[in-house]
Amino acid sequence: MENEFNTVQPQGLNVNDFPQIQSEKPKTPVFEAAAAWIMLALGFVFTHFAFAYAGGIWGGIFWFLCGITGAIFVKLKKLSVSKQQVVVFAVAELFSLSPFFCANVFINFLSACFVFLLDFYLLTTISGAELFGKHFILDTLQSVFTRPFMNFAKIFHSAFSVFSGKKRAKNILFVLLGLLLAIPLTLVAVGLLMSSDDVFGDFMMNIKYSLPHISFSVIPEIIFAIPISMYLFGALSSAEKPALPYSMGEPEYRILPPIAGYVAVSPVCVFYLLYIGIQISRIFNSSLNTPSKLSDFARSGFFELVFIAVINLGVIVLMQLFTKRLSDDKKPTALKIYTVLLCACTLGIIATALVKMIMYISRLGMTPLRVYTSWFMILLAIIFVIVIVMQFKDFCCWKAIFVSFAFMFGILCFGDIDGQIARYNIAAYQSGAIEELDADVFSELGYSALAPAVSLKESGYSSYSLNDYLAMMEANDKYDNKFAYFSIPRLVGQAALYKTN
Repeated sequence: MENEFNTVQPQGLNVNDFPQIQSEKPKTPVFEAAAAWIMLALGFVFTHFAFAYAGGIWGGIFWFLCGITGAIFVKLKKLSVSKQQVVVFAVAELFSLSPFFCANVFINFLSACFVFLLDFYLLTTISGAELFGKHFILDTLQSVFTRPFMNFAKIFHSAFSVFSGKKRAKNILFVLLGLLLAIPLTLVAVGLLMSSDDVFGDFMMNIKYSLPHISFSVIPEIIFAIPISMYLFGALSSAEKPALPYSMGEPEYRILPPIAGYVAVSPVCVFYLLYIGIQISRIFNSSLNTPSKLSDFARSGFFELVFIAVINLGVIVLMQLFTKRLSDDKKPTALKIYTVLLCACTLGIIATALVKMIMYISRLGMTPLRVYTSWFMILLAIIFVIVIVMQFKDFCCWKAIFVSFAFMFGILCFGDIDGQIARYNIAAYQSGAIEELDADVFSELGYSALAPAVSLKESGYSSYSLNDYLAMMEANDKYDNKFAYFSIPRLVGQAALYKTN
């Protein structure tokens, strides 16, 4: 008896007669392949130029081009971008131009770090993370340490996809042939143009001498540029992958009983209040009217107070993170009170420290350390005010901190602070506000102090320190790469220096 479940096979048909579905890999878009090659080129720009001339204009060019490449990539990938993300991107591109306006290589290095974090964080927000949300720190960490390695080796597949297909390979071959033919034609044309006009000839020679000499040392730089390019393209392509989700429940690390935190903070708050009261009484004390006592008071303990303010900010962050909340995830009232109290005490300490520094500067003038430390204290004060407001109103604190930091940091990058220090000291000395001009400070200010120092010498002032500084800057100007370390303060200083020679 036949099995009634047997299927009847049609006569004359074979399983191979049915059309087979071919699974083809999706083709890599041309713009993605172009982005991969651009990142390979930018990797070399980083190792050969930006890294070699750290704090110079090449770093700004590198990050500006990285941002533009990323923006075009996101646009062509048709990824969703909000207006706020566009604004943050514009801020990042603006700070990449810091080396044009600031001659301080350390400030330019910090600006490059700021742009790096913003660009990579933006890619994470494009992938779905909330912009300046409550997981801002975790999103920033994963954007730097995790997401770029998700597609770390993808750059090679994307870059070499341009060679797939006969038509595309022929076009690439024709492009390379055209570039090869353009070399002798361009050399002949540029040579004739240089011969026809001396100004153009000098301009081209300056470009030639500004570029570093290519030698066999470039081989390690090319090798090191490869992982840099892989990291950059990995971060860029990660924008297509969704951001990591977070648990909506109460974090497991909130294990500190509220009363334990309150008891730990109470004694130090008492001593803070006592210290602030004593400092206020000393500031208004008539015994500080003598210059020597005023100078000693203003100079004492400033940097210790800065350290205390940083510690207090860390204590507040730890309290907010680890203290247990109420059942509806609201902060206990006592936690708010202690946070406000600690912030208020810290603001009082910052105020007394800044008053001391103002007294010190009015007596002895400005130095980079005094000004930058005061800037940092003001930034901390703004952050503490934001923390206080957070205790009474629920809002996005990271967005407020970002805006405040961008504004304050913009003053450093675009305000020519080193030049302002030199101008203030000279004006204070000429007006009699300070008795002695410390010309040694000029050497710490670099090119930014060059124009004010030349103006000071023209006014009739002379000292060994001033003359040594001017001679040193003239020698540095001849030695430093004119393109790599170009900046507006250096350009202004050069004009002032060589006008007198």
